[in-house]
Amino acid sequence: MSDHETAMCAYVQLAVISDRKHQALERDRFYLLAAAEACRAGWLDVAERCREKLMAANPAHQIHRHDSMADALRDADFQRIVAKWERRCPFEQAEHLLLQLGLSAQGDLPEIPRGERMMQLLADS
Repeated sequence: MSDHETAMCAYVQLAVISDRKHQALERDRFYLLAAAEACRAGWLDVAERCREKLMAANPAHQIHRHDSMADALRDADFQRIVAKWERRCPFEQAEHLLLQLGLSAQGDLPEIPRGERMMQLLADS
């Protein structure tokens, strides 16, 4: 497994792509995984932006029960949800999906801090 920041980048990119393709289930899964990895990487603004996008797209999602992604990750039930999706789409699979699309899990602009770049991607979507 790569570091949490790289995983955050991979999942954010996949969430944005899925959103553009109107693939709701994939979009929600990738926003959730991106938010979790962003928290783990210390990019709380990215985690909250992913959480906001997820809540806007899916008002019935369980994330609404929590005030922040960090709070959600402290909840045992929510941790099980995240773990389930991490098993179904581990980082290696996300990285492979991006490679098939000609993209890098590292992101596309290495001169910009990855969290800032992910915020740009999320703002543009």
